[in-house]
Parts: sequence; structure tokens; C-alpha cells
Amino acid sequence: MSSRRSLWKYILDEFRRIEQELRSMEEEFYIKLKGVEVMRGCITPLYNVYESGDELIITADMPGTSKEEIDITVGEDYVKIEAPCRSPVRKIGEGKYILHIRLPVEIDQENVKARYKEGVLEIIARKKMKGVKIKVE
Repeated sequence: MSSRRSLWKYILDEFRRIEQELRSMEEEFYIKLKGVEVMRGCITPLYNVYESGDELIITADMPGTSKEEIDITVGEDYVKIEAPCRSPVRKIGEGKYILHIRLPVEIDQENVKARYKEGVLEIIARKKMKGVKIKVE
């Protein structure tokens, strides 16, 4: 019996180690990607994701673009945003906002709204309902 427990403990510990290693690799990848973004003039905007009741709200700071130029793609568990950005500083010139966000919950892709005002993009999505209430007859 104890050999079974120790086997399961070993397996779980190994999965945790692999998970840590993958997270570390992911962090290294994004650090390297940031360097490429800077060289190419791409910018990852500051953003926030939070839940409010049955909605998921995403805000992103994207000054220097217009709402007509913002390209938003949504999936059940992600949002991808791309748009050109312009800086009044001549050294920076023109770049591109690129943002890919993994969402903490699945969303209903048919119920997503976006608005852009004063340099801030706001996306409001309805959360996908996991369960359905059934009436007992």
C-alpha cells in the first residue's frame, strides 16, 4: 500500500517539476520576445482583465491609434488585439500594438463588445455558462 502512495507521490512530484520547467521556459520565451518587439517597434500594451458578475472585462492602454485600425480576434479562451501605434517622439516613430491574452474563463464569442475612448480599449464579454438549470417536472 505504501509503495503505491510513494509511486503516486513520485508521479505528482514529477508533473509539478515539469510544470515549473514549462513556466520557466514560457517566461524566458516572453522575455526574448519583448526584445524582438522593441527591435521591430512592436509594443505590448498595459492591460487588465477582471470579472464582474457574468462578464469578463478587458482594458488595454493603446494611445496613438484609432478605433478603425484596431483588429480584435476572440476565441473561447483568448483575445488577440493588433493595431498600429504612432508616437509623437520621432525616434520611436510608428510601431504596432500586439497583445494576446489567455482568459481565466471561457467566453461566449457571440456576446462580445468593444469600445475605444481616449487611448483605452475596453472589451466586454459575457462568460460562457458551464451548467444549465433544469426544471423538474
